[in-house]
Amino acid sequence: MKNIKVELESIIFNVMLPESQAFLDELNEEIEKGNEEEEIIEAKKDIASFIEELNQVLKLIEEKRLSNKDAKDIYKKIRNMLDEHEDEHEH
Repeated sequence: MKNIKVELESIIFNVMLPESQAFLDELNEEIEKGNEEEEIIEAKKDIASFIEELNQVLKLIEEKRLSNKDAKDIYKKIRNMLDEHEDEHEH
């Protein structure tokens, strides 16, 4: 793998943030329609928190405060999440 931080930044910026934001938008639409079920509210809190975490990782990369080891660990977690998500949609 070339530069793990570049790979991590790319997957966050090009995949994770857009997909997370799209999901947050869907949840907001549900809430605007009057659907305020607890699981919708909780999912909104979770995804907003997740987006904040992704932005923090981007900030750490930008400030050169993220080690290669941490970058690799985060990248693996994100890849696993994406792979699990793909598996769910294939079955």
